[in-house]
Amino acid sequence: MAREGIWPPKNDHVGEFCARMVKPGILVVADDASLRATLARWLLRTGYVVELAESPRRANEVASKATISLAMIAPQGLGAPGVELVHELADLVEHLIMIGEPGDSAASGEPAVCISMPLNELDVLAKVRSVLRPAVAAKEPVSGPQILRFEGFTLDAAARTCVDAQGQDVTLTRAEFSLLLALAQSPGRVLSRDELTRVVTGRGAEPEDRSVDVLISRLRRKIEPDPKAPRFIVTVPGEGYRFSVKPQAVGTQDQAAAAQAMDVVQTADAPVVARDMQRPNRRPMFAAIAAAAVVLIMAVVGWKEWSNRGALQAVAEASPPGASPEARLPSKPTQPTPSREEQRAIVFKRMVTAMQDNQFNWRTVERLAILSGVDESEAHEILAEHPNEIVLGKSQEGKLLAKLVAR
Repeated sequence: MAREGIWPPKNDHVGEFCARMVKPGILVVADDASLRATLARWLLRTGYVVELAESPRRANEVASKATISLAMIAPQGLGAPGVELVHELADLVEHLIMIGEPGDSAASGEPAVCISMPLNELDVLAKVRSVLRPAVAAKEPVSGPQILRFEGFTLDAAARTCVDAQGQDVTLTRAEFSLLLALAQSPGRVLSRDELTRVVTGRGAEPEDRSVDVLISRLRRKIEPDPKAPRFIVTVPGEGYRFSVKPQAVGTQDQAAAAQAMDVVQTADAPVVARDMQRPNRRPMFAAIAAAAVVLIMAVVGWKEWSNRGALQAVAEASPPGASPEARLPSKPTQPTPSREEQRAIVFKRMVTAMQDNQFNWRTVERLAILSGVDESEAHEILAEHPNEIVLGKSQEGKLLAKLVAR
């Protein structure tokens, strides 16, 4: 029996494997190993890429990581998790095929094709082709308006998105969006269940198929102000459903409005540029202020010289001929030269100041001498003269050390 996981097996030829990759991926979910193997063998011979899963957990893992276009599910042996799996896969893959009785599809509430047991290869392949065929057509340009607006909602057919009045995305499954788009593109017209089923699955409705009704109910809960009293999607008993509001198509008028808005933005930007161009150049003003300041300084200096002209003339007359201009000026009173004791006291204060920031730690006398402007021997002598304030010592390397006395 073929292994679980991605098909074909590793020993297949590379060319055959690449050829199969061009077709959509199909996920087969069943607890029966023989059923999985049979379906895989039929699909592989046609060229599809097949993934196998024996449990809902494995199916979710494969569907979230691989590119799957169709999921074939046999829910009989999966129990209640199998019904939940159908809802989960409806959001992850484009198409569903239920293997079992038609009631299985109706019970799940998802618009899925049902293949009854026992299986026939030709019937299975025909159903797979019919289900996957609309996926190819969906890639073609969507007919009708591409963007529709109604009651605050915006439908984008190309991007397949729905946005509410607050700008928030409304999360819709593939089937829900297709159903809403079909109704919105035909406002006021009653669409039968058969027509809506073809929109969603590409086939007509089967007897007792209530999948469209389930989808309508879920869709109303997401877009209707009051799902119990719907205003947008109205039920027409015995006929189908009608979209009662008329959406507004976003076309050339909105594009023209957008272009006009762009022109307004550009026009609004133009005065800013004009203001920048019309803004006065302030450099000449600064230059004029600087020139005025220079003139003012020169005027002050000239006024002081003019005021002192008498004193300068008296000094010049009192000075002997040939004396230098400096000699003619009155000499400033000279400061008395400090004595040696006063100089040593000044040096000691400098060294104490250098030790203040690190008061009770040792400092090298060499560094203190540099900071005080004397040589090391003289600094040591000055410090030794103050044993009550300074403690002297030596480091292991023989350097002279000093620190303030802790008091």
